[in-house]
Amino acid sequence: MSESIKTRLAEFNTRINQLPETREPPPTTLQLLGRSRREEDWQQLLFYFLSPARAHGLNTDLLEQMLSALSERDDLDYTFSRLTLNDIEIETEVMTSNGRRRPDAVIWADEEWFLCFELKVGASEGTSQTLDYVAADAFTSIDVTKSEIVGEHYVYLAPTDASPPEAKEFIHISWEWIKSQLKTFLETSYSRYPARTTAQMQDFIDTIEQELHMTDYQRNQQEKAELYFEYYDEISEAKDAFEAGWKTFAKNWGAKLAEQIEIGTVDEFSTLRDSDVAIDVDVSSGDNERWIFRQDNSDWAGLYKSGWWLHKDDFSPIYAQAEDNNDVRITFYHRLEENRDQAIKDSTLELKLYHGKSNGNQFTSAFQDNLTENIEASNARVSSSVNISSRRVAPVTASYDIPTAEYDDFFEAYVAALNEAFCDLVVNNREIIKIIDETFEQSLTVFE
Repeated sequence: MSESIKTRLAEFNTRINQLPETREPPPTTLQLLGRSRREEDWQQLLFYFLSPARAHGLNTDLLEQMLSALSERDDLDYTFSRLTLNDIEIETEVMTSNGRRRPDAVIWADEEWFLCFELKVGASEGTSQTLDYVAADAFTSIDVTKSEIVGEHYVYLAPTDASPPEAKEFIHISWEWIKSQLKTFLETSYSRYPARTTAQMQDFIDTIEQELHMTDYQRNQQEKAELYFEYYDEISEAKDAFEAGWKTFAKNWGAKLAEQIEIGTVDEFSTLRDSDVAIDVDVSSGDNERWIFRQDNSDWAGLYKSGWWLHKDDFSPIYAQAEDNNDVRITFYHRLEENRDQAIKDSTLELKLYHGKSNGNQFTSAFQDNLTENIEASNARVSSSVNISSRRVAPVTASYDIPTAEYDDFFEAYVAALNEAFCDLVVNNREIIKIIDETFEQSLTVFE
């Protein structure tokens, strides 16, 4: 990699690390249901809380606060008297005399005043929508005739940055303002109302906040995205280089590992596949074992001992799939593709002892039962990196740290972890290999 790319990626890393750590907030109910931008849902929630007759336990308290706050605005010219509070009515989806469209809601006091609401969340105003509402002579579905009303008031409830309504009679009031009123109401009287109601109102407040304004998490994500675009060429070049290195590594990790094992010598024989590597390992004084590294598959990268792959007819050792699939085998696999994120992000190498596809359920069950019995009977001290589980498919797992901080090259660090795993399992802690040998041999009796 060129020095210029390294410099640019170092800058990228510095700038990413300078961003504050944030967590994504839990979704609100509407977000969870995928309805967080639907105007009809916001409409139902707002006017549910404002309607005294609904079973929320707020009575007229929220309605009184909201109308009082509206009357204090300089732009609305609306006057509210608490004497009319019990006479106020609320209706949503109101029919007009011109019948063309329906305002989202009307709040009115008979023959005194009305507030006509049009709500927008993400959409813009329909053609002449607010003009039609103003031009209508009456709200026919609630029997309100405008000529009999003293005060006519129109509210265009939309985000702060929304385009203004066509009709000048409509006053733009923001959802952010509504949110502040709801928040103030909860903060000043939280314990007076049912817990479910206050929780629902807080959830609505959170929905308004998260949908109309960036949360810290969203702002953090946006800044990261902007950095990604700024350094896209360098990131792409580095990623392409890594992908190429990963493909090469999948084909030669066994050869690299064999070079690192000091007590092993490469063993070549005619029945070994060209893609595989075999080594003879001096596991104890004068006692050698042959181990094979299967490096042809980008996912099923395996290590197995000679004698762990047999033909079922005569239990003779084989080193490739039998033509009639009449074989039985166990292998330690480090799943390069499946565990890729674990290796790169968590710097963890994981080896699992898997059964071959042709082993069959009877052998697999017998192996698991025998393994459990042999472990208990031996009282062996197994390496702390090794875990024996009740999983029949992969009953033995071993995990090791990939020492990325000690190497400039990730793949060298990966091989170092493989070397540590091999020495730990095969050389330094012979108990587990002896138990697996014994278990494998015992379980072969199911084929006799």
